[in-house]
Order: sequence, then structure tokens, then C-alpha cells
Amino acid sequence: MATWEEYLATQQANDGVQFTWNMWPHSRVDAQRLVVPLTCFFTPLKERPTTEVAQPPLEYDPVLCQKASCKAILNPLCAVDYRAKLWMCPFCNNRNPFPAHYAAIAEDNRPPELYPQFTTIEYTLRKATTMPPIFVFVVDTCMTAEELKSLKECLQTALSLLPADALVGLITFGRMVQLHELNTQGISRSYVFKVDNLKDGKVGYFRLKFANPAQKL
Repeated sequence: MATWEEYLATQQANDGVQFTWNMWPHSRVDAQRLVVPLTCFFTPLKERPTTEVAQPPLEYDPVLCQKASCKAILNPLCAVDYRAKLWMCPFCNNRNPFPAHYAAIAEDNRPPELYPQFTTIEYTLRKATTMPPIFVFVVDTCMTAEELKSLKECLQTALSLLPADALVGLITFGRMVQLHELNTQGISRSYVFKVDNLKDGKVGYFRLKFANPAQKL
């Protein structure tokens, strides 16, 4: 039987997701007491290990939580009542009925998105999207010149692989946090924030401007 550490390593290899904590805070008070904030490190488009079973893209839209402020997607971590044809959202605890085409769902007849080995699912959406995909690059600049050069090459490679209509944003952080405007021509512009101000909550919000991925960083 695999240990908890081995399970987490397997999930990270399969899904490209790693959290700073292995448990979600039970309340706002618990969240405020965290020494390290709850953070997720996600690797988009990560390839699954060759030893794992590959799930082809699903040719239908994902099932969403019906709560307007949630919209989480049906996944193996959801509690499912197969007799009542309901599933409970693990984020907001809302009970959602399955759509009509899930009428034949049962314990021994589950859709792919409910199998534990498929915690990451790729969908081929049937509905037209209302806006292009958005990618925000958050870059730690506290590194050597050689590492920065290698990082820049990796970012340029990543940009070349993005869809032509994608929107791109860039945030860099070191002693300061900088939000870069990538849609300006001939001059580099950015909004600079002190880390202390961010910690104290003095910066309530900001507007991030995006640019076409064909533009060089």
C-alpha cells in the first residue's frame, strides 16, 4: 500500500498540481492562521507519465456546479448519490442533479470524469467560447543571470506554443512586484508595488492588461 507521500508524488506527476498544504482550511480563521498561504503550483499542458492510462479527450462539455458563485466541475472527489442522480460539490457543498444524458449513471456505470485515475480530464467543448484563452506568467526574478537567460528562453518557447488568439499577462516579483503592460509599443511600462503594501492589504485591486502572445517578453 502506497504511503501518503507516494500518493502525493503520484498525483503531482499525473496532474502537474502541487499545493503548499495538503488540507483545505476549514474556516476563514484557520486560513488567516496559516504561516504560509494556501497556494497552488500548476503546470499547464503537462504530459502524463507513460506508465499511466491515457484518457482521450471527452467529446462533450463538463458538468458544472449549478451555484452561480461556484461553477466547479464534476470530478472524482465529488460525493455522488447514484440512486437520486445527484452529486455534491466539494467546494460549496451544493447538491446538483445530473443532466438528462447521465440518466444511466450507476456505481458500475460511471462516466470517465468520476474515475479516481482520471483526476485531470481534457474536454472538447461543444459550446462556443465567449472570449479567447488567457495565460498569466508569474515569474520569480531572484536568480542568477544564467538562470534568468534560461528562463527567458523557456518563456519565449511557451509563448510560441500558445494559440494565436490567446491573451498574455506578465507579473514579475523580487524585492518588488511588477505588473507589466505588454500592449505598449516602444516603451516598457509596469506597475510596481511594495511587498509590505501587499501584505498590509493597502493595494485592494489592480487591472492587468494583456497582449498578443506573438509579442516578445
